[in-house]
Amino acid sequence: MKAFLLACVATIAITAVSIGVLNRVQQPVEQAFATTGVRL
Repeated sequence: MKAFLLACVATIAITAVSIGVLNRVQQPVEQAFATTGVRL
């Protein structure tokens, strides 16, 4: 039971860190496709 709870906590921690990293790395669609030939 202790290993299962530790795995749940680790999963939540890894997910939280991943969300934070992806929010900083990814660009909004307006910036990612900001070329002269794209209409949004």
